[in-house]
Amino acid sequence: MALASSFICFLLSLLLMLVQAKGRNDSTCPKSFSCGNFTDLTFPYSLSTQPDCGIMLLSGCDAETYPRIKMLPEGGWYYALEMHNSSVWLGDTKLQTMLTQHKCQTFNKNFSLPNSPFMFFQMVNINNFFKCISTSNNARNTTQKMNGHFVGYNMYSGCEDFSIYYKPSQNDDEYIGADNLPTNCSLIRLPVHSFHGDLFNVLGPEILVEWKLSDECTECHYGGGQCRTDNTNQFSCHKGRHFRICTS
Repeated sequence: MALASSFICFLLSLLLMLVQAKGRNDSTCPKSFSCGNFTDLTFPYSLSTQPDCGIMLLSGCDAETYPRIKMLPEGGWYYALEMHNSSVWLGDTKLQTMLTQHKCQTFNKNFSLPNSPFMFFQMVNINNFFKCISTSNNARNTTQKMNGHFVGYNMYSGCEDFSIYYKPSQNDDEYIGADNLPTNCSLIRLPVHSFHGDLFNVLGPEILVEWKLSDECTECHYGGGQCRTDNTNQFSCHKGRHFRICTS
């Protein structure tokens, strides 16, 4: 009878272990993996089929084009053009199409990445642009005021309802904050390819993102935990709990 009880206890314990394995399980998380032409990828990269094994998720590894990547679970999908130990080049095909066709809808986009308490991102080639809505009343005086406000800026006026102001060089210390803009202007951030030619040649569909894990997340991961956020979006290191369900 004692032997049967011990066997049942063993089965129940095994079942609980399988349920707990729903979280991160180091035995099923590869130390490195490949995706498309990219090899030897490691944490925080992971396949989208193994979301508990990493933070930046990859999908479409067997596609003929580049695989897709999501920088954070709550972020959007991009194409991964190049991947390195601490940076990745992202590609946006919709933006590429709009730039090629000189679509003014280009300036409806505004590039940013979600904030994370355990990862730091820097979008290296993102630049500030100012979109100023045109008004039909006294349009000439409005344009003169805008030109006076954005001294030293280039102006693109090829769109019917607004103008775009931008610096001809990225290396300029002067910066106009979003809280110091005329009421008809807004700050947008777009990726820059070069600073020569027409505005649609200045812009590009590729974004270079440099990333760095926080010390807390690094310690959590290599200590067997999973980097997560709590209900207040603060860092939380999740580790599976072990319960004793049988007593001797």
